[in-house]
Amino acid sequence: MKYWIGFLFALFLVVLLGSCHKNESTDKTKPFIVVLGSNPVYTELDSTYTDAGAKAYDIQENGDTLDISDRLQVTDNVNIHKRDIYKVYYNVSDAAGNKADEKFRTVIVEIF
Repeated sequence: MKYWIGFLFALFLVVLLGSCHKNESTDKTKPFIVVLGSNPVYTELDSTYTDAGAKAYDIQENGDTLDISDRLQVTDNVNIHKRDIYKVYYNVSDAAGNKADEKFRTVIVEIF
């Protein structure tokens, strides 16, 4: 009888500990970024520059593609008052923390 109690207690512990594991995401697929518009872009010195932007997508575990553009981070250091070559960077991570490959647009501020 003593052995059965020990066996049942050990079985109870195995079941209890087995049900307490973390529910980790199996999503290992990186999202991807699509830069919209021309690349590179030429803009006139001292004129208004409006970036065409980008879209970001994540492929779900079931194969569906989800638009995650609202999570897109844009770094834009274009100075329209100085002739130079600039880059606008686009980055995004999905809900599982997977990071997309960074994309960028080259912006050339020039005198026309």
